[in-house]
Amino acid sequence: MPIHREERGQYLIEASAFQLPVGNKWQPRLTMTRLCSPKELSKSQSFPGLTPLFETAKGATRYATDLGRTLADQGSPRLRI
Repeated sequence: MPIHREERGQYLIEASAFQLPVGNKWQPRLTMTRLCSPKELSKSQSFPGLTPLFETAKGATRYATDLGRTLADQGSPRLRI
C-alpha cells in the first residue's frame, strides 16, 4: 500500500489507501497535520470515508494527495486545524 508524505505550506499531508473487504476497491485516506511553531502545538485532522473508490491503491493515494494539496493551498473551511 503506497503512502505519500509531503510538506505543503504549514501542513504535512499524509495520503494512503485502504483496501475494502468487498469488491476489491481502494478507499483514499487523508490526514493533515498543522506543523508546530514556537507558539502552537501540532494538530492533526483525518478525513475518513473519502469517495470515490478506486481500482488501485495508487489511484486512491493520488486522489488523497491532490485533495490535501488543494485544502492546504486554498485554506479550505473543511480544514479546521
